[in-house]
Amino acid sequence: MPKPAAVFFDYDGVLCTDRFYATLKQDYPQALQFIDETIFGGPQKYADRWMRGEFSYHEINQLISDATDIPFDKLTILFKAGVRQMRKNQALIQFALSLKRRGIKIALVTNNMDIFNEITVPEKKLAEVFPVIINSFDYKILKHDENGKLFDLALEKLGLDSYQGVWLIDDRPTPCAVFAAKGGDAYQYSEQKEFELWLEQSHFS
Repeated sequence: MPKPAAVFFDYDGVLCTDRFYATLKQDYPQALQFIDETIFGGPQKYADRWMRGEFSYHEINQLISDATDIPFDKLTILFKAGVRQMRKNQALIQFALSLKRRGIKIALVTNNMDIFNEITVPEKKLAEVFPVIINSFDYKILKHDENGKLFDLALEKLGLDSYQGVWLIDDRPTPCAVFAAKGGDAYQYSEQKEFELWLEQSHFS
C-alpha cells in the first residue's frame, strides 16, 4: 500500500465508542430509555440537530429534565461527568501519532456537539494529537451534508487540494460513501482487531 498523503479520523464510534449519559444507567434507567428513544432516536432527530448546532447541551438537558424526574442541575452534572469518563481508543491514537512521525498529515472530522469542544477536546488533549479538528457543531452541517463540505474544509486546512491518497477511517457508511465519491479511500471501521488486520493485509506498516 502506498504511503497516504493524509488520514482523516472520525471520533464517535472510532476514536471513542462510549456513549453519552452512561452515568444515568444505574439510578435513572427510565430516563436513559427516554434519551435513547427520543434524543438519539425518534422523528424529531434531536441528536442530528444538536450536532448541526441547532441546540446547546443546556437546551437538550432541559428537554430531558422536563420529561423525566431528574433535576436540570443534577442532570448537567451527571452528563458532564459521563463525558469526562468516556475513553479514547488508545491504539488508534498511537496509530495517529505514528502517522505524524512519518510526516503524514492527520485530521479529526466528527459529527459532534458543543460538549465535545468544551470538555472532550481539552481534557482528552486531542489538539495535541490532531493539528486539524473539524466539529460539525461549529459549521452547522453534518459530514454528509453539502457534498461532504466538512471534508473539504479539513483538506484545505491541511494544505491539500486533492483527495488522492487521502484516507478516511469512519464507522458510518454514508460518510464513507461521500468521501469515496470525492476520490478518497474510505475504511468503514467496526472494531480494532479487524482494522489492524486490514492494515496488515494492505501491507501498510
